[in-house]
Amino acid sequence: MEKQKRQSDGSKNLCKNGNVFLYFLGGLAGIVTLFFVTLYMFAPTYRFEDPKPFSGNFINNPYQNLTDVNWNYIDLRNDNLIPTYEYGFGLFPTHYLCVDYQSKMKLDYPFYKNIHFKQYDINRLNKTSSLVIPTNVEAGFKQREIKHLDNYRLMEVISPYGNYFYHWDMALSSGHRINILASGSKLVLNKVEYVYKNVVNAEANDKEKIINSLKNGDSYAIRYLEGKSDLPELKSVTLSNDTLIFEATEEIKVIQFIGQNGVIKEKLYPDECKASYVFKEDDSYIRVEMNFDDGTIIYLNPIVRHQFQYFFDPSMSEMMKERTWLMRIVYVFVVIFFVRYLLTNKKEEVDEDKRE
Repeated sequence: MEKQKRQSDGSKNLCKNGNVFLYFLGGLAGIVTLFFVTLYMFAPTYRFEDPKPFSGNFINNPYQNLTDVNWNYIDLRNDNLIPTYEYGFGLFPTHYLCVDYQSKMKLDYPFYKNIHFKQYDINRLNKTSSLVIPTNVEAGFKQREIKHLDNYRLMEVISPYGNYFYHWDMALSSGHRINILASGSKLVLNKVEYVYKNVVNAEANDKEKIINSLKNGDSYAIRYLEGKSDLPELKSVTLSNDTLIFEATEEIKVIQFIGQNGVIKEKLYPDECKASYVFKEDDSYIRVEMNFDDGTIIYLNPIVRHQFQYFFDPSMSEMMKERTWLMRIVYVFVVIFFVRYLLTNKKEEVDEDKRE
């Protein structure tokens, strides 16, 4: 009898120890769940302007002041002067290049992330970085989001992830003045064939001017053969009435003028250093690709229409404060109800164990 009693007591102790372990795991899971719920809970809600093409009687030419050209070649992913890191974690990450950052943002939403979370990420990253640049856009952003997302000035159109000219034109066609960023290289049979960089109108050791050149648009992307030197460069882009005149330092083999929705509006074979294009009334923007005999391609930033004499980038998103706080209050009550429910169940289980 005494032996059976000891076995029974031992079984009860094992059950109690097992219950303690289960309580520990349950508590830990609750804390983790509460952390993620709180993380998602404080993301604000935004109102986005309806996408619409650039319009107006004025034309913004970012290359209008190229009287004193000082081109320098940079790759922001491999630049020693400007600190850069790539932000984006979680199961379905969106990626951003954060340029000239003061601190790294180490926390990301691990699961689902809609357009409001992505806009919040862009706004937060802008507080600690001079430039926030979406990259790998096909994997990380839906087409609807590209049409609406705001508050960034460049997109990594050419990168180690791939080429995203379609997505760039989608943002431009929706009225967002987005400049091009290029980085990395193209491999053929594990050998570098083409190198991609940005060419900025700034001194090589002047970080502030490099960033301003990228942001303002008096820069361009370039593709050239590995080992090639003495590359063709942009000399000038001038606007005379409604005619754009492009000039390079070498003969242009092919030049393409691309507009709304990525449509090629005109294609010329000038075989000289100059080419021109008449900016038509139905052109919301025009971006240019110049092809040269040595395989080099120059990708210019967009030239866009605008409504006022002085050009500025309008804000196309706004935080909905009232709705944001209403949702936060609702979430807080849900969390309180959930925690109270767990504690009540736990108390009932403890009381039941005591009665046994």
